[in-house]
Amino acid sequence: MNVTTNPIFIEDIPGNNNEVRRGSTAKRTIIVKNLGDRTADVDIWIAATDNKSDPILQWCTFSEKNPLSIDSKDSRQIILNFRVPQQAIPDLYNYEVLVEAAAQYPGKIFRRPQQLRVLPSNQDLEFGSEPAYTIQPFSNSAKPLLLKVGEKLEVKVHVENRSKRVDRYYLNCAELARDWYTIRYPESSFNLPGLVKETDGLELNPGNSGEITLVLHPPQYTPAGNYFPTINLVSSNTEELVMLDVVYLQILPDEQINLELRPLERKIPSEPAEFELELTNQGNIWRELIINARDRDQLFIYDLEPDQINLSPGEKQKVTLKAKPKKWWRRHFWGEGLTFNFGVEIENAPSETGEILNTGLPKTLPEGTIIWEPRPAWILWLLALLSLGAIATIATILWLKYIESQKPSPQVIKIQTKTQEYEEGDNQNIPLNWQIENYQQAQKLTLIRLQNNAEVERKNFILPKNISQQFPIDNGKCEVVPNPNSVGTEKHQQNQFWFSVNLFNFTSRNTNNTNSVPAQNVLNCQTTIPNNQPAGNYTFKLEVFSAQNTQQAVSNQITDSITIKPPILPKIIDFTSPYTAYQETNLLSSQPVNTDTKSTNETKLPNNLAKTPILLNWQINHPEHIKELRLVGLMDDGTIGSPEKIYSINNQRLPRELRSYCTLTTKNLLCQNVPTDAKQAGNYSFQLTVIPSIKKEIPEISKSTAKVKILPIPPIPPAPPPPATPVNILGFTVNGQDITTKPKFICELSEDKIPNEISLAWQVQDGEDIKVELLPFGDVSKPTGTLPLPLNLRPSSQIITLKITNKAGEQKTQSVVIETVEGPLTSLSKLPSCVNTSQQTIPLRTSPSPKPTTSPTISPTPSVTPSPTPTASPTPSATPSPTPSVTPSPTPSATPSVTPSPTPSVMPSPTPTPSPIPDSIPLIDTQS
Repeated sequence: MNVTTNPIFIEDIPGNNNEVRRGSTAKRTIIVKNLGDRTADVDIWIAATDNKSDPILQWCTFSEKNPLSIDSKDSRQIILNFRVPQQAIPDLYNYEVLVEAAAQYPGKIFRRPQQLRVLPSNQDLEFGSEPAYTIQPFSNSAKPLLLKVGEKLEVKVHVENRSKRVDRYYLNCAELARDWYTIRYPESSFNLPGLVKETDGLELNPGNSGEITLVLHPPQYTPAGNYFPTINLVSSNTEELVMLDVVYLQILPDEQINLELRPLERKIPSEPAEFELELTNQGNIWRELIINARDRDQLFIYDLEPDQINLSPGEKQKVTLKAKPKKWWRRHFWGEGLTFNFGVEIENAPSETGEILNTGLPKTLPEGTIIWEPRPAWILWLLALLSLGAIATIATILWLKYIESQKPSPQVIKIQTKTQEYEEGDNQNIPLNWQIENYQQAQKLTLIRLQNNAEVERKNFILPKNISQQFPIDNGKCEVVPNPNSVGTEKHQQNQFWFSVNLFNFTSRNTNNTNSVPAQNVLNCQTTIPNNQPAGNYTFKLEVFSAQNTQQAVSNQITDSITIKPPILPKIIDFTSPYTAYQETNLLSSQPVNTDTKSTNETKLPNNLAKTPILLNWQINHPEHIKELRLVGLMDDGTIGSPEKIYSINNQRLPRELRSYCTLTTKNLLCQNVPTDAKQAGNYSFQLTVIPSIKKEIPEISKSTAKVKILPIPPIPPAPPPPATPVNILGFTVNGQDITTKPKFICELSEDKIPNEISLAWQVQDGEDIKVELLPFGDVSKPTGTLPLPLNLRPSSQIITLKITNKAGEQKTQSVVIETVEGPLTSLSKLPSCVNTSQQTIPLRTSPSPKPTTSPTISPTPSVTPSPTPTASPTPSATPSPTPSVTPSPTPSATPSVTPSPTPSVMPSPTPTPSPIPDSIPLIDTQS
């Protein structure tokens, strides 16, 4: 059973489903509430209530992580996700949801019993035969059943037997004490007429239903609050089957308090003025009460022990009340005693937070009676004697006072100062001078500073008993000097004569002997008062106290009004920079200098800009109160561009950093061209702050300059790129003959198969951006060179192109056609020196049967890396000559014959595949 004395508790949300099939997920939503007065860090977890329910701990996850931070009077919704595996055993699993805020509420754990039914994939008859039961009236956490203390509440549990066997059902309320409830089962007959018996269970046949009555009757002093008892329905056939449900119950508060006062009457002082108050908490809430007692005329003071009590439900405590007379003079001297009543008052005590609970209090409170008996008769005679003695004593004292008053009292003759005007905050103190007559009778002096007749400062001076000619006082001295006016001599002589004829002449003589200082002397004192008050009009009052009465002044005098003027603070008249823009110069040395560029590319600084650093000028009036100057430079974004500098001025002496730039006079401080640390490019605003030497709160004295710019160094423009090299072919020859005059060359194949070879030579205008290509052989690295080229031993035609390109994309090409044919050639078209006589003659090899062959591919070993993709064939600069009239046209056989042909057919040679230009060209071996 749980009660809401725990500030952290769980509330169910109606409509949660407690059934889930294997292999699926079930979600259960709960609400965690914090009813306390502070923010709590709540931990939430679940625990299995039996061994078979342990697997549920591995299935459950929470929607939020621990700990949950829940504010006071707030709640948090949590989702419990149960992922039931496919291999889970179909059964009813029992568990508890627990919450705890150990840091804020130690030792308080709230538990909420729960169930989860796991169903198989195909629900069998075992689970379909479970009993069905409902509880009436229905209740939930939002709508609990209301019950007053002492009343009964009947809860009907309707049970239906769905099994095929006779079953007996009974209820179990393990969380409730036995005096909380009574279970009534319906009466059952034994098939005997007129005989019935009340059973201890509900016996039902298959398919029948019945009711079990649960009567809730909490004890009288059950604490008020919300209770959530769990009701367990047990089946006799399947005792392992546990069916739970919760009844939400709210016990209403009972605020009844009973007070009894014993005895109701006392006679004092013959009886002790003591009463006993008994308080009983007959309700069911915790009460904290404050107890008071008073009478209408407030004649007595009432002490209660204790005056504040705490009562739990049903608890009884006693309070002792003692009455003491407050107005003792109201007691009668004779006759009957004084009778009056007093009443007892109670009120609710405030809680720890200061809040007073609005709980009910008794409307009728007990009253007691006190009879105050008259005083005894002997007190009247004693009072009469004491009165006569007091009268005699008072008369004696008054007579002595009168005699003492005839002595001359000290008088303040004058008090003054030298000047009437001072300046606030300066080091000049205020001098005061005063004179006192009859100083022998003075013991203490008090100097009071007044502003608008209100005291603002007081200072006491204690005079020595035996005043000598001179003695020191605080910040000054006092001395006895003659009084030039000699006032008071005649009066003093008259007093001496009067005392000589007086009845108490001896007293006067003793007094005169101890104070025999001539009347013409006065006490002259000089002192200084610190000038530590704010500006305004002040006066000084001097009070003198005699030795007979140090509490009341016998004489005083006030000075004329003294004016303390406010100080003249420094004022920044001007604060500017002599230039609005500067040119950055500190980075010029790091800029690279290109000596090859022309003068038009050189960076020139404007002649009308000042060079960094930034200079500042300022003028400040009344510099006598300057303690220090603070200068700081700020950028546009608020960052510090020039670090703060502090210039201290001591005794109107300039610091060493400003002596070369500033002039300090009594009227102003003038500074010109003071350098700063601002050298880098950017926009600056400088702020000058004056810290005065006056020790008081004053508005900040500061001023800022307008925006001052430092222009960055203009960047040096890059040098223009060099112009592209002109594309120009100076020469391209074949065996020394220029191709511009002869763009096509024909070479006759020799009859003895000696390899033909020609020599290519070229020359182009050199440049770094020139690219030279000899197509179809690829790039060449030199602008000038030669290349020996072996020719095919079969009739063929080949185009060779020289191509040059610059970085601007300009191109120029020249092409030549080399053709090899079988002779004879005419003398006009024959290319001389086609035969390389230095090579050996390679004999031809024949085969018994001719077969088609392809032209051999030239595979020389290149000296440079060839271009992987040859450039497209260039357009020849001249139209080649027509093909020779004699051209072999062999017809190759598609399929070679077994019998060799008497005349072998020769396969024409295709154009050779382009290849890189080799350093040396090998001879071509041709097979028939």
